Amino acid sequence: MKSDFQTMTMGELKKYVLEHRNDKTAFQGLMDRVDAQPQEQVYEEVNAEQFSALVEQHRRLQQD
Repeated sequence: MKSDFQTMTMGELKKYVLEHRNDKTAFQGLMDRVDAQPQEQVYEEVNAEQFSALVEQHRRLQQD
């Protein structure tokens, strides 16, 4: 069963992505949401350390 990423809050989606790190669709949904937000909202809500780790893991998965 696929989750409906469009109906999740930003916090719920971030938590889902952290718990399902191999779900590329969820990661793309998160990236689309991040891109759609004004910069000041993104930086207020994102834990930079967790986000950086998530991005790095996604990059490694893309190389495999």
